Amino acid sequence: MIEDNFSNTTRSHLNMLVQLARVDGVVVQEEIDLIKKVGKANGMSSEEISECFEDPSNIEISESISDDTKYDYMYNIVQLMKIDGRLYKEEIRYCAKIASKLGYDEDVLREMMLKIYSDPHITTDKEALKAKIQTYLKK
Repeated sequence: MIEDNFSNTTRSHLNMLVQLARVDGVVVQEEIDLIKKVGKANGMSSEEISECFEDPSNIEISESISDDTKYDYMYNIVQLMKIDGRLYKEEIRYCAKIASKLGYDEDVLREMMLKIYSDPHITTDKEALKAKIQTYLKK
């Protein structure tokens, strides 16, 4: 059962990213590459990743996911949002909706965008950013 919950959580994570990539109407190769990288890093097979591209509609955010997982979700959606070098209102709205579903205050998105856009590879202290972002979780 734990494995099913893990795979559902991972699939939801990837589905979020696929939906975000599609928001602006154009999915670029860099977005596809990042989504595949996230899927593989989370133990998904190429087939499972392909399924997310074919049907990204299933997004269920479990209330039991850890704060670290929530941070990973936020980090990945902001990273994907910036990958094509353009920001679209639809992308920002979508990411704000996800942030809210994850239990974050709406200001988290602005904070993450500022940090990730100024340092796209987060060569500075990633743990410090994580600690800062966790302060935006609603308790």
